[in-house]
Amino acid sequence: IPPSGDYWLRDVRIPGTPAERLARADLRIEAGRIAAIAPVGTASDGPSLDGGMVLPCFVDVHAHLDKGHIWPRSPNPDGSFMAALAAVTADREAHWSEADIRARFEFGLRCALAHGTAAIRTHLDTDLPHGGGTWRVFAALRDAWAGKIDLQGVSVCPIDRLAGEDGAALADLVAAHGGVLGFVTRFTGGGHDAIPPGFQALLDHAFALAEARGLDMDLHVDESGATAAATLPLIARTAIR
Repeated sequence: IPPSGDYWLRDVRIPGTPAERLARADLRIEAGRIAAIAPVGTASDGPSLDGGMVLPCFVDVHAHLDKGHIWPRSPNPDGSFMAALAAVTADREAHWSEADIRARFEFGLRCALAHGTAAIRTHLDTDLPHGGGTWRVFAALRDAWAGKIDLQGVSVCPIDRLAGEDGAALADLVAAHGGVLGFVTRFTGGGHDAIPPGFQALLDHAFALAEARGLDMDLHVDESGATAAATLPLIARTAIR
């Protein structure tokens, strides 16, 4: 199939009426879009899908492309949440140059494209100072892949990293790259256990950082089964307020 131009896809299955569920048809593609849906057998040329299904492209709303494909060199030793955090942290400190991030990030994009993904929102580890390099890689690949995969970037770090001057610098970094301000609702080095003291003040500060820069927010919330760790109600009330 040509990457551009006009052509027919013959004998495809598409969503039909409730009675038939899937209908067979010929699709006319013009300038990359469906221009006509015709009864099967209408088209005399173009590739036949022999009844194969045609679906909209996928949208991956939660990825971590900067940390993908590190398992072979930094596996999780026991499968636990805390061991995963430790493995990623050690791998980042040892290996995450911009070249390393770009190679793994772009491999993830190639895999996504091959399987029909057209848009990805990816979280990006944004502990400073290394986060600057990660966002440079993201911006370069977002531009390079424009028209193939639409990319959104979201910062991710423990909420306490947003305090003080470092928090302002992190939010400025996200804003400079057209990103979304994100974080996890746990403190550095900890899991999602009881809500730590000072959490509400930090949450208010995070909202203020986003509002001052016109940034959307995307949070990792309550990543455990601990009832005492339930920060989502606090976030909801803060958003309403």
